[in-house]
Amino acid sequence: MVDSGQRRCTRCGALLSRFNAGTRCASCQGGPAARRADPGFWRDPTVRRAVAAWELGTVVKLFRKHTGLSQAGVARMVSIDQAEVSRLERGLKQIRDRRQFVQWTDALGVPEELLGLLPTADPHIPDSTGRPGTAGTGARGYATLPEGPGQLLLPAGRSVPTTALPVLTLPAASFLGDNLRLDSRPELDAWRTMPMRALVVANRTVDGAVRQFITDARSSGVSATASDPVDIPAAYELDDLTYGILWAVSGFEAALLGDDQPLHTSLASLTVSAGAPIAADLTEVSRMLIGSETAARYILGNRDHLGDAPVFWTREQRGEEAATWLFFRHKYRYLEYLERTAPRRPSGTSGRGFCVPETAIASSSAYERVLLFLAIALMESFGIRTWVTDDGGFAHTDGFALSPGRRAVIASWVRTAGASRLAVTARPGALRTFADVTGHVSHNSATAAEQAGQRLAATAEYLGLDAAWLGRRCAQLSAVGTERFARPRSRLLGLEGLEAACRFVAEQLVIIPRTRTAPTR
Repeated sequence: MVDSGQRRCTRCGALLSRFNAGTRCASCQGGPAARRADPGFWRDPTVRRAVAAWELGTVVKLFRKHTGLSQAGVARMVSIDQAEVSRLERGLKQIRDRRQFVQWTDALGVPEELLGLLPTADPHIPDSTGRPGTAGTGARGYATLPEGPGQLLLPAGRSVPTTALPVLTLPAASFLGDNLRLDSRPELDAWRTMPMRALVVANRTVDGAVRQFITDARSSGVSATASDPVDIPAAYELDDLTYGILWAVSGFEAALLGDDQPLHTSLASLTVSAGAPIAADLTEVSRMLIGSETAARYILGNRDHLGDAPVFWTREQRGEEAATWLFFRHKYRYLEYLERTAPRRPSGTSGRGFCVPETAIASSSAYERVLLFLAIALMESFGIRTWVTDDGGFAHTDGFALSPGRRAVIASWVRTAGASRLAVTARPGALRTFADVTGHVSHNSATAAEQAGQRLAATAEYLGLDAAWLGRRCAQLSAVGTERFARPRSRLLGLEGLEAACRFVAEQLVIIPRTRTAPTR
């Protein structure tokens, strides 16, 4: 037997990857398989973050886009099957062993200084702060938090700030029905009186693995007392779905509450006019809220121009931006108003287009892609057909609502440098341009299908998520609601959009048998 740990390239003497059955390393192999990325590629912050987080699927996808290599080309570089590269990029395969990860990075030509960022242990296992890394796209739970008091550190996004939630982790005393029970004890009773957002986590060993279930420390309701046992629904298992919800709600909430007084003043004097600047002294999340509310008011103020079945174009590309539909209260009211003023028709053609390039998917963690999926599902729940294009050429198109041949209402707030872009136009040239955009995207959608459930399944696949898992988990959350672990503290946030999306996904993607949803297998 050949000792793979001692095999070296016959040309340059470099240690060969265990995945390389040949006699030369990838750098010395001829042909396109040895293609290398430019040095500037490895300096890109997205690439560096992906390497540091061991998100190899993201690294490979970005590497292929940069070099023009196919999946088969990358497969030849590491002497594996193309299907394995596909599974890696879609999140269905993960490299958790540090030695294997280094061998992959050797094949891709990752610079030595970037490899210095690699941790000595798998980042998917929490560090002392309790922060999990990116889980996969299915029901793979996060590793357990240490028992006792601690914190869950939720990472910053592009606009969402870093938040740290106090966490008390305890072993579950018993499992009753669909709930894990924590018996009353002094430290738990004191934790439940904490006025700020805090979590209680129950650990449960299932098939030799510890799984964790979360609830808001103050979620038991006004009728409960601090000395009562705490029951945590099995539906609240910590995974990409619940982690994403916590991440968005906590991040939005921290920013909005931090701006409470100046934000209230800004909203009270909000001017819905083109080019009106958004207060620069507010957090990015507060600016997102003001920008989105300005755009919503502008569209509603010009609703008469749009007829019964307008088509919409949106600029949200990532879960962080799209989660505003799920949690900003004014956005859900906006969708309700549009539905009331334009009742659904079986032959209706109202739709909404999304431009979500593969680069945005590749640089998004699984929990953020779950949020984007749920926002698209929310649109479908209101009878709005969704289209998704991966053509990055549409990324800079302004957001708009179009009544073909009549009017277009332009209302952009995402990535507009701090000022909403608002206008109404009836110019034939502009209307043709907008009609071309929606026409092209609707006829070339990556998620095209006749039925809403089919479109959701296609959307999940496009985002690298497991549709069956999403259906099952959304059904479980719908059965118990999300209030007990994600209740917002800000009056500007709500869970109506999230719960409507979960209900719709459950209806469209899964039929839950009438059996208990126990955390056992």
